[in-house]
Amino acid sequence: MERRLLITVGDDKDSLYGVRFVGSFFKSKADLRLTLLHVAPRFESMDARESMLLHRIDEMLSEIYDKKGREALEMSRRILLHEGFFDSQIESRLILKHYGMIEDILGEARRGKCHAVVLGRRGHSIFERVFYPSFSREMMELEVDIPLWICKRPARELENVLLCVDGSDASQRIVDHVVSMLEKEVRHRITLLHVDEGTGRNVKEIMESSRERLRGSGIPEHRIRSLVIRARDAGKAIWREAAANAYAVVAVGRHGTADENAAERGFMSSKGMELLEMLNKPALWVSR
Repeated sequence: MERRLLITVGDDKDSLYGVRFVGSFFKSKADLRLTLLHVAPRFESMDARESMLLHRIDEMLSEIYDKKGREALEMSRRILLHEGFFDSQIESRLILKHYGMIEDILGEARRGKCHAVVLGRRGHSIFERVFYPSFSREMMELEVDIPLWICKRPARELENVLLCVDGSDASQRIVDHVVSMLEKEVRHRITLLHVDEGTGRNVKEIMESSRERLRGSGIPEHRIRSLVIRARDAGKAIWREAAANAYAVVAVGRHGTADENAAERGFMSSKGMELLEMLNKPALWVSR
């Protein structure tokens, strides 16, 4: 099965963190298909009464941002080629903002049947409206049905994945997502982590079920490690483990068992948001 990723590209050529993460993290590249996407701002007057000078300013701004976007896309392509991808594996797309930045990115990901949307530092700030539950109901109800990868400042020397599980539906989905991405990436080991906050859950059942889900999908036993940490604050416990063992990826479900029945929520739980703020070098993978 092909692994298809949409990588958002900003106009800052020095901050292509999502591109750099994908280039260095994957060693088995043959079945990867990448779409590089730059969404350019739209500068066009909606008022025919405006002066020709204002129309010309709009045209000049469009040309400037178009050029910057194309240069960033070309730089991204060169980075990926240097990392071992073939030109035929990479599609570059520059589109004008139409429905809104988030909606346009998700629309392109669905069009390409992508398995994840990869966000660099700029992309993460764009999606803050989805992550934070304090924004409008319209944004909270936006259907983000694709896993998101947030790459704030990844380090290429990092390896392995910290896969956080708690028995929730979202937890099971992130397990499946990690399997689909890592089955062929033999250099990366997977640590199954459950943070026991004293809620009375059946920890043994959660860990065995998740482990069997990995094994049954093709991950061999020697690549799987199990870890249970007892702590009151799950986010800080995950952060400490990620920092202590230099994981390349921390993978979480967007909501844990305590959040699944919440009537009002954003894309991620409050604990997930805390983790997002704390992590810097590891990429954060969040399931739908």
